[in-house]
Amino acid sequence: MPDFPESLPYDGISLVSDPVHGYLSFVDTPAHPSGYTERDLIDHPWVQRLRSIYQLQSARFVFPSAEHTRFAHSLGAMHVAGRFARQLYPALSDRFSLSFFETLLRVAALLHDTGHGPFCHFFDENVSLPRFGRSHEQMSQILIRGPLRPAIERIDRGLSGPFAPGERLSADWIAYLVGKGKGPNPVPEDLPILETLKPLYSGIFTVDNLDYVLRDSYMCGVSAGPVDLERLLYYTHIQKGRLVLHRAGLGVFEQFIQVRRYMYAQIYFHRTTRAFDLALRELLGETLRELLPGDPASDLDRYRTLTDHFLLEHVKGWTTAQTPALRRLGEGWRRFLSREKAWELVYERVRTGSGEPRGQVPDPDLLRKEAEKRGIKMGEATLAVDVASRDARPENPRSMGSAPLAVYDPLSGRVGTELLAEMLEGIPVRQEIVRVFGKGIRDLSEASRVFSRILDPEPRPIP
Repeated sequence: MPDFPESLPYDGISLVSDPVHGYLSFVDTPAHPSGYTERDLIDHPWVQRLRSIYQLQSARFVFPSAEHTRFAHSLGAMHVAGRFARQLYPALSDRFSLSFFETLLRVAALLHDTGHGPFCHFFDENVSLPRFGRSHEQMSQILIRGPLRPAIERIDRGLSGPFAPGERLSADWIAYLVGKGKGPNPVPEDLPILETLKPLYSGIFTVDNLDYVLRDSYMCGVSAGPVDLERLLYYTHIQKGRLVLHRAGLGVFEQFIQVRRYMYAQIYFHRTTRAFDLALRELLGETLRELLPGDPASDLDRYRTLTDHFLLEHVKGWTTAQTPALRRLGEGWRRFLSREKAWELVYERVRTGSGEPRGQVPDPDLLRKEAEKRGIKMGEATLAVDVASRDARPENPRSMGSAPLAVYDPLSGRVGTELLAEMLEGIPVRQEIVRVFGKGIRDLSEASRVFSRILDPEPRPIP
């Protein structure tokens, strides 16, 4: 009889095929019968719910192949987090086992988007923040500390094997890592090293954006340029209690920022994407008052069912509803889902200069009056001003001080932010696109010429 090993490296590990990263590994067998694994989290209803929430809210109506979901993105982010864990582990090997450390980072990445509502960030901006004062990250923290806690805290094995004796994940650690934005999110007193790791979840390059830039460009079919994840990983390390990038990695870091800027211009800020966003803004708030009358934090069961799929199936039936309000909403959704463009672009200006002040938002009523003075018959036409804006870097990189990300210069032996500031200063502070859309304008070509003369009275020099 041949001798078979008692265990093999891939026992208890399964693979998922992914078009972006290749094969993604996850743990599917616990170290002890009472233990849990990453598979239990992946199969948890709150994570499986992300299969029914699209990654891109309106861009999928512009890019036909962009049908990917937050679930696929979460798996990709978990994979990237695990790779960072292995890279950073040597500096922390006296604190944790590798298996425990990589699971900590991987679980935080897997769960970072669980709080999303239908239409993702659009839900945040138009429903969750104005009505409940809560971002999707804060909603994720509620879920992690609530229904997901038992599964998180019973995990006893990672990709590299069982946890060391006494090691146990805390849902509060995971919740801290996924937290963003305003509001209290103190560093856990029982694991202060998490502050060093936080930039991997809330920084200029993160396990989140390193996946979505690669995934969204691939799924949209947009050639955004190379993202050298291998080199960025290789030159990231922990030094003097800080997350540090070796000077030799600055070039690919800058390249990544430029690729991400391009992605915003070509996909997220695409003129047709923003036109659909305008139509969606007219529908989503009122629709969610019908489907989500109360605070989701107080009715988690209801919120768990509220996904893109749930919403879109419900609104299809509203065209024949008994109440006029629902019939009106149903007809609006019918036009939206049929890709009937309610809003047409009549003016656009792109602002990307470093240090250039944010453009003043034109007043639609004043624009309308000025256009009529210049011979445009507006009639029942409607105007909307849309400003798509995102800061690519801090306004003043030299004032970052003890920024969470630093650069190691092997020539001087120093760790600081000077080289990072120099690199960032070569990138425009922000990209801002000011657009005017019209609904019901008869002569779009003439209206476009008139609005250009109103908003750009002086010809702009060619850069």
